[in-house]
Parts: sequence; C-alpha cells; structure tokens
Amino acid sequence: LPAAMAALPYTLLISPMLALSPHLQPLTHRQLTTSRAAAVLLRGGGGGAWSSYLHALETKPMRTKMATSAVLSGTGDLIAQALEASGPFASRRLCALVAVNVLYIVPVLTAFYAANEALVRALKMAPGWRRTGVQLAFDQLVNAPIVIAGFFASFQLATSVIDALIVGGGLPPVRVLGASVRAQLVESWGATIVANWKVWVLPQLVNFALVPPFARVAFANVVALVW
Repeated sequence: LPAAMAALPYTLLISPMLALSPHLQPLTHRQLTTSRAAAVLLRGGGGGAWSSYLHALETKPMRTKMATSAVLSGTGDLIAQALEASGPFASRRLCALVAVNVLYIVPVLTAFYAANEALVRALKMAPGWRRTGVQLAFDQLVNAPIVIAGFFASFQLATSVIDALIVGGGLPPVRVLGASVRAQLVESWGATIVANWKVWVLPQLVNFALVPPFARVAFANVVALVW
C-alpha cells in the first residue's frame, strides 16, 4: 500500500458505519446463514429460474460461481470493448479475462470470504455494524491488494498461454513474464487499488451486511460488471 494509505487509521474506515442509526442493523448471523432465511431474503418467497439459481449456489457453489463469473466477466468485457470502440474486437483479451475470472478470481475470493467469516468468528463478534466494519476492512485492506496483484500476474500468464495456443511459439521465459508482471505492478497496482476503493467500498458494505455468505462471490461478480 502507498505510505499515506498504510498510515490510514483503522477507525476512519469503520467509524462512519458505527455512527449509523442503531435501528439500521444488519441481519443476524442466523438469518444470513440458514437456507430458510436466505430464501426469504433473496428469493422473496417465489420460485422459477432465480430460485433454482440460488439453490445451485448453495448446493453446487464452486461450479455455479464459476459459471456466473464466466457469463458476467465475458459480458462486462463485451460492453467495455463496445464502449471503447478503439479498434478490432480483442477476442484474446476476452478469453484471458474470462479464464482469469473463472480460474483465479472465483477460487481466491471464495477462500478470502471464508477467511473473513472465520476471522469474525474467532473474534467472537456479534452481528452488527462493528462486525460488518471489520469484514469490510479485511476485504479492502488485505483481500483487495492481494487479489489485484494476483490478477495482474494471472492475466499476464493467461494472455501468454492464449497467445501461445493461437499464434504459436510457446510461452515466454519465466524471467520475461516475471519482468512484465513487475513492470505492470509498479505502474498500475497502487492506482488500481485506489480505483477499487472508489467503486467497491459501498457495494462490499452491502455485501457483508445483507448478503448471505454463499451468495457473496456472485454478488461481487455482478458489481464487477461496472469495474
């Protein structure tokens, strides 16, 4: 983290949430983690395709999250390329982004969200804004910098693999790939983290306060359409 952000007091991140009205309390842990409460929260008592999708998230979580990520990341890049309109369609970029989201982002976010839940359980924090604030702080100050750095590395690797498969010539040497990743981290990592905070703090506050744990990666994938 940049020095200025590393020195940011922890209370600056959570104090606005602690100051909210005591009547605006997140749902209890029991409400957020039981299938019945999740159905009330997200299904609205209805059925159909949405209910089936949420059931798949609970019963086949990794497979469902990967499929969701593939669809949404592909859609997001199609929208981005249409808005950019800066040249021919970049099919290799699309393939690389989908691969990175499915094979890297989903498993890593799943692990970090599980660690986040384990952290607040270990701290024996009751449901409420303090618990949500700690989860948000962990997500944005620990999870985000690591995941963003890994994204740069995995995207470079995925792009190299796709280029080798389509164009041929094999993968670049590890030292060349490593130098490319280091250069991108030096150039873009800090700015990307700041941009991440501008977009993700409020959605992740909602995610940790109101969304059941099993649906958090899917919720993040939806938000990522604009990211």
